[in-house]
Amino acid sequence: MQLFLVIIMGTFGVMGGALVAPGLPTIGAAFGVEGGTVGLILSVYTISAAFSLPILGYLIDRLGRKKVGLACLIIDGSFGLLSVFSPSFGLLLLCRFFQGIGVAGLIPVAMTIIGDLYDGDERLNIMGYLTGTLSLGAVVIPLLGGFLVYIDWRLPFVVYGFSLFLAVFFYIFIPETAPALKDNPDKEALENRDTSLKKYILSLVEVLKIRSIVEIFGYAFITYFLLYTVVTFVPIFLNNFHGFGENIAGIALSIQGMFSAIIASRAKLFKNIRWKFKVGGGFVLIASALLLFPIWAQGNILVLLSVVIFGLGMGLLSPVVYDRATDLPPKELSGSVIALFNTMKYIGMSTSPALLGLLVNFISIQAMFSLVGVVVLAGTLIMLIRTAALN
Repeated sequence: MQLFLVIIMGTFGVMGGALVAPGLPTIGAAFGVEGGTVGLILSVYTISAAFSLPILGYLIDRLGRKKVGLACLIIDGSFGLLSVFSPSFGLLLLCRFFQGIGVAGLIPVAMTIIGDLYDGDERLNIMGYLTGTLSLGAVVIPLLGGFLVYIDWRLPFVVYGFSLFLAVFFYIFIPETAPALKDNPDKEALENRDTSLKKYILSLVEVLKIRSIVEIFGYAFITYFLLYTVVTFVPIFLNNFHGFGENIAGIALSIQGMFSAIIASRAKLFKNIRWKFKVGGGFVLIASALLLFPIWAQGNILVLLSVVIFGLGMGLLSPVVYDRATDLPPKELSGSVIALFNTMKYIGMSTSPALLGLLVNFISIQAMFSLVGVVVLAGTLIMLIRTAALN
């Protein structure tokens, strides 16, 4: 029951944008908002999430996983429901801003709890379930959002209200798992901890000097930079070059998520392979997929094979990166490190469309896929050669 609730909490963490994105034109029309302005529904949420993550990380370590998780679920559900009754676009954006704070903490809390409760191969296996569920959610949630907004633009926001029901079960069934609080989660335990913010920050700075932690932040950025390369540009590529409609683009992204979920949920099958070789294998598959995109003849449905290969790479890579993010930091700082890990994910998501969009304006989208694929493949081979040489 505990694991089920934690994984469901993580799934709610990917609903923030994916659930409403398909309905942006309809929502904009309801408020008389057109063009790029309606995109603020997504950007306001991501900005508040990115800025609040470091603070949430500190609170996860200072106050405990349960209190922060409960607060985030209540904030997410409350402001999601308030969005339904927003009389103006400005108030809707205000609700989305505060909702972003709640959504931002859900995946870090879920990851931190898993890191507290599980170790070794078992934790890697559980991380596989989490990342597999997140990948599957990334497929199902936009489809659900599109269906709901077809009925009424308010319905996707109603779904966020289920966070309040989850909060009730979370309160009842999830114990405090922070090592310093789980045996005595009362005021006395809090007072016995070092509450100096300055000392906490200094300790965190020292931890962030550890090369392996900086390295995993880099992998988080690169992984989600590459994921949003596909999420952003593959639908455009399939439509503009291959002449496929939005339905095929949706199927393509669903295939990517499905294969990613299948491989991620079977992370235990690869437990005897060293983590850097699994990371390298994932990046090689991703690079291969990117290099294959421009090769397929115009209108060839086999272009979807590239999406399958990309999904396999993400499924191999993601559980390892998530597992390392929970394994490396000391327990008393794990919440902050995991929050910063998720911040790097947001930065990767945001940077990819902007940077590669500029690149596509100067070269073709096919050349962009090839260039990114070559860079990823070259970097991966260098990493694997160095890893092999050190052993």
